Amino acid sequence: MPAGRIGPQSQEAVMYTLAERTYLLLRLLLLALLTALLTIGIVSMASPWGLAVPTAALPAGRGDVELTRRGEPFIDELDISNPQRESKGEAVGLRVMSYNIHHGTGISGELDLEQAAAVIREAQADIIGLQEVDRNFGQRSAYQDQARLLAAYLGMEYVYGESIRVRHLLPGMGTGYYGNMILSRYPIIESDILRLPTSWGSEPRTALRAVVATPYGQVEVWSTHLGLSHRDRQNQVETLLEAVESSRIPSIVLGDFNALPGSPEIQAMANRLQDVGELAGDGRGTFYVDASLEQELPRIDYIWLDEGLLPVGYKVIDSQASDHLAVTADIVVLSKGKQASTGNTRGE
Repeated sequence: MPAGRIGPQSQEAVMYTLAERTYLLLRLLLLALLTALLTIGIVSMASPWGLAVPTAALPAGRGDVELTRRGEPFIDELDISNPQRESKGEAVGLRVMSYNIHHGTGISGELDLEQAAAVIREAQADIIGLQEVDRNFGQRSAYQDQARLLAAYLGMEYVYGESIRVRHLLPGMGTGYYGNMILSRYPIIESDILRLPTSWGSEPRTALRAVVATPYGQVEVWSTHLGLSHRDRQNQVETLLEAVESSRIPSIVLGDFNALPGSPEIQAMANRLQDVGELAGDGRGTFYVDASLEQELPRIDYIWLDEGLLPVGYKVIDSQASDHLAVTADIVVLSKGKQASTGNTRGE
């Protein structure tokens, strides 16, 4: 055979090798495609967001907080007028509420945001801190903008702070949010988000802060939802308390702390702030452990006040509009706190 030429048997071997490599490459590509499809299927079945990929929470500052005035266009889906607070002939100061609305889903498992909104409305609170509020988050809340709907229903100003942001994969679905909210009968003049320390792999947690100009002076209001890990909650409480104690005005902390009275993290809060439920001697639980309604409810939702505020009433509101019960407190502003040194006590 002349040098440099490949014989018939060698050509067959080369062709066989090429065919074998092509076959192996196609198998690898097919395996990769099947793996990708399987992964997407698992994510979409396991996630309440459907084909949405959660990204890192981005509550870095005021740019992520929306401030909406009463002049916003009304939303027709919850078209019920807002009643004025009942007058009993004597001013009692402020009524505040903390309520985890479970993205509008009640004990029945049915989405009914209007039912949760009715609980808030009937309580006639002046300032409300909400947790687990969705905005275009996913199928579980029918992609509702729950912050805007609730504000329209109640005729109140609001600020909303995301804890989680999701980017929907389906075209035109945009971005969804899940987080905390503060509603106010009085002007909200400042707001921002405090990002709380969270261990890797856990749900991001935040605290939303708003400064409200009430008839009794400015007050600082926090709405927060702490984590499920004991260690995370301890770190989150320390971060939150440090921020609260740096305030120059009376502070109110509202939230779902996911912790029982007597736990180290709640004890840390109680050492530095007033637990209104404890002061009222009302240890009623606030969380339905399961839908059977047979287990005793643990108390994990709290209203905390600093020394510039006096609690004069406390109530746990019975309802099945969420897996949590709302709590309210009537409070009197005893002192303008450190704000007196600024000469501006009415938010003007």
